[in-house]
Amino acid sequence: MTVIESIIKDLQGLPNAKLVEAAGMIHRLSEKAQQERAEALQGLYGVLSQEDGGAVPRSAGLSSKTKTMSGVLLS
Repeated sequence: MTVIESIIKDLQGLPNAKLVEAAGMIHRLSEKAQQERAEALQGLYGVLSQEDGGAVPRSAGLSSKTKTMSGVLLS
């Protein structure tokens, strides 16, 4: 059993109130990750050439597509 399958199995056994609580935690983790990525990109402003700076979001998009192709969205 994969980690994701194990997590899903655990979630299926929770009562609705705990599912709502878990969803809130996951949402906060997602928001924090987005904020951290944005801050990292802002920290690069002016440090990279225009060409190199353009490669950062493109590579992040490619990474996200790769992760979703496996059926698991991690970003």
